[in-house]
Amino acid sequence: MEFEHTGPTEEFRIKTESNLKEWLKLPYTVTAHFAATRPATLERRPFAGIHPLYPSIGILNGMGTKGCSLAPYFANQLCRHPVYGEPITPEADVKRFTRVLSRS
Repeated sequence: MEFEHTGPTEEFRIKTESNLKEWLKLPYTVTAHFAATRPATLERRPFAGIHPLYPSIGILNGMGTKGCSLAPYFANQLCRHPVYGEPITPEADVKRFTRVLSRS
């Protein structure tokens, strides 16, 4: 998906501050306003595992909006995989990208 721009807009800042003022009754100051593009896989699924070329590097990414609930589960799998040889859930294993990454 292409975006016209990736920076923060004044319109969004005004809307966000307006919503915040409705329920937050404490004084506050906006000190900065940032925006970013969040990368995602086409399938929108997390991935975990050992880097195929650098076995000392573990990969844990793609948690998305469910990150708070998914990250501990997959982090545990990522830790147990090299230590105890336990498998990583196939749907999350980085090995599922082998076919795509091996294309020349």
